[in-house]
Amino acid sequence: MKKHNLRLQKALNNKEIRQSEIWLVNYEPSRRGELGKTARPSIVIQSNEACALLDTVTVVPTSTNIEQYDELYIYLKPSRQNSLSKPSAAICSHVYTISKNNLIKKVGILNEQDFSSIQKGVALHLDIELY
Repeated sequence: MKKHNLRLQKALNNKEIRQSEIWLVNYEPSRRGELGKTARPSIVIQSNEACALLDTVTVVPTSTNIEQYDELYIYLKPSRQNSLSKPSAAICSHVYTISKNNLIKKVGILNEQDFSSIQKGVALHLDIELY
């Protein structure tokens, strides 16, 4: 049984994950002050090189429960490419580095314009200047 679990673990860690992809992420258990829903679409913001090398991945979650959009809540319109079912917001103030084991399945990918807006939102949140 342990060999099977080890093979499964290895397969999960070797998922091909790319920057700007949208993955359904398991956020269980959530803690106070974190987003309440346990599984939600999230955008990979980590570099492709880091995705290939690390057992973790850095993501920005999305939410459909947003009343207004701004530099930290980036509007995402549903499309065939991103496969979002409802208008959503990328919540740039909630950056998570998670185990690849928390990735459930790939949902879609963002267009360059939306991903660039998310990069700017994360940079603003972290007070980092983009070059």
